[in-house]
Order: sequence, then structure tokens, then C-alpha cells
Amino acid sequence: MSHSSVFIRSLLALLACGIVTSVPSGAFADFPPYAKVIGLAVIAPLSGPDKQLGLDLSAGVQAAVDDANAQRGLTDFAWVMHSFDDQADPGIAQQQAQFALVDPGTAVVIGHVGGQETLLAENVYHEQEVPLIIPTASLGRLTQQGYDNVFRICPPDSTEGQFDARYADRTLKATKVAVVWRQDDFGANTATGFVNYAAATKLKAQDFVVDLDLKTASDVAAKVKAYDPDLLYVTGGGKDMAKVIKALRAAGVTAPVLASSALYNDAVVKQLGADAANLLVSSCVPPIALMPTAQSFQRRYQAQHGRLSSFALYGYAAAQVAISAAQQAGSADKRMLIRKLSTGQFQTVVGPIGFRTGGDPSEPNLYFYRYDGSASFRYQGSLYPNPLILH
Repeated sequence: MSHSSVFIRSLLALLACGIVTSVPSGAFADFPPYAKVIGLAVIAPLSGPDKQLGLDLSAGVQAAVDDANAQRGLTDFAWVMHSFDDQADPGIAQQQAQFALVDPGTAVVIGHVGGQETLLAENVYHEQEVPLIIPTASLGRLTQQGYDNVFRICPPDSTEGQFDARYADRTLKATKVAVVWRQDDFGANTATGFVNYAAATKLKAQDFVVDLDLKTASDVAAKVKAYDPDLLYVTGGGKDMAKVIKALRAAGVTAPVLASSALYNDAVVKQLGADAANLLVSSCVPPIALMPTAQSFQRRYQAQHGRLSSFALYGYAAAQVAISAAQQAGSADKRMLIRKLSTGQFQTVVGPIGFRTGGDPSEPNLYFYRYDGSASFRYQGSLYPNPLILH
């Protein structure tokens, strides 16, 4: 049996089991026969507990595709999106990466949502020399594999930790910080970034690690109480760290909380209840409501899909980067796109985006929000100025 027959049988079997999901958007018949149609593949969870995140990401990319097609001239590129369901499972993510690239018209992949899913699929894109744009996943290792085809829009987790420490030092004027983190990749990397920044300054910081199952949360809370910090930096999985914050408050720790982006989440503050009061969180998501250049997109998106989430916003921005790279390069050739992404500057709804060697953003930034106790986060400021934001 030929390799192609084996592949086709395997694909049909996976389709029959519901493992492969490809949702094309935009009909080729809508474009004139001479149009050069370029495909964007979005790979994200479209089923399971994280389904909404993947649907939002896909909706954001589709909105950018629709806008580009609406504005195209007769001889411009035409755009189509295909979505693939990785079910938030690293093994399935790798399979979906392979299936997404069966179509030779796929020029750029946008995804995944989860860091581990992205990490396991990266080698597939690298081997086939296809550019990968990562909208939100912050796992540091994603841009440490030596691949030249990987580009990330949000800063990596270690940088987030460093930026949070800088904000604690320079804006909050903290002097003694308890860094409380869960023993997962995100918690470890952000905590390490925070502590490393503090070590190079006069900011005093001591880290307190909570095990994955939170069995040590009470003991950690007692140690933090004895340490008597003037600020808590809390990082790790959002829902788990909400439980840790409640344990800290129950132990009598009253210091204000600065939390990493994992706690910039409506479900987390609902879980915290009264303990969410004055919670300060960081995020790579700028305050769109204060950015006039983004208002038109926000209105159009919300009229069709409802509330604009960070995943939809960064799906839109990632697609804008991909589309702009092809337009600047004047080509859909994957190697030319990788070179353009490596050197270009791209205007997006969240501001200009470029990439440094390795694929991380060339000008990363963080934005800070405080929970006001009335079911909303209010913008406090950014680490570095963003001229698109009106104050």
C-alpha cells in the first residue's frame, strides 16, 4: 500500500472519530478565477473545556480575513481561513498541525492557545518551513527552540515576571515582596523573572512555592504571614491561585496583591468574591476602549459576535500581521514570508508589531488593571507608553 493511501485512510479514520475538524471560511467562488488565494490555518481548541477560547481566536482571525477581502483590489491577494480543532491536547495538536499543512495554499499558521500544544506542534511547522504566529501563549520555551519561523505577539512569561517586578518597584514603590507561585511552568517562569529583576535592584523579594495540588497552601500562607511583605506577587494557574489568595487572606495576610495575567479573568474574580477587592493584574492586552484606532473594529466585532475577548483581539492582530507580511513581501512563498516577518514592522489593532531574533516581540509591553469590585477591571497604566491610548 502506498504512503498516500495509508495517509488518506488514516485521515478518514480520524474524521470518522471526530478528531480532525477543519472549518473553511470564505468560498473560493467568491473570488475571480485569476485571484491568488492565500490560506490562514487557525489551530485551537474548538471542543472541550477550552472551546470558547478557540472559537474566539478563530472569530478574530476571520474578522481580519473579512476586512482584508472587503478592502482588496482586483489584483490583490484574496484570503481564506481554515480552523482545526486541537482539543487543547498536545498530541492531537501535533496531528492537526500535520493535517493543516496538507493544503499547499496554507501560507501561515496562527495558534495554538495552550503552550504545551504549541510546543509539541512547532517542529511540524519548522520542518515544512511554514511561519507560525502565536497570538497569546507565553510559555518561554516556544521561542527557545532555535526555529526561525516562530513569531510571538505577547511577551514570554519570564519577561512578564520581570515587567511585573519593574512595575512593583517603580510604580507601586514596593520594598518587600512575597512572590507566591504555583509549581507549574507559567508560575515558575514568571516568578523567576520577578525574582531575577529584584536581585538586580534594591527591591527585596522572597519566593514561596505552592505545590501543584495546593496541599501546601496553608503552610505557605503561614510563612508569608511571618515574612510580613508590603506586596504579594501571585502567579500560576488562575483558578488555583485564587484558592491560594483566599488561603493567604484567611491566614491574616493583608498586603495588596499584584497578580500575573493568569488572574486577569472574570471567573477568577468571581471565585475570589470579596477577596478580589483592589486586585491588581497585568496583561499584554491593551485597553481597547481607550484606543480610538480600535473602536471601529470593536464595534463591528461586537455587533456580530458579542463581547470582544483578548483571544479574539489577538487573533485579529495575528491575522493582520500575516496579511501585512504577505502584502509587504508581495508573495505567499513561505520562506519569503518568514524573512519578512523577521524584519518587518506591521500595523495592527493593538499597535505596531515587530519581532526580534528568536521570534519574541521587539517592543513588548504590559498593561495593568485593578478590579473595582463591581465586576470589571479598570485600566491603571502601562509599563511603557503606548501612544494609541488616550488618557
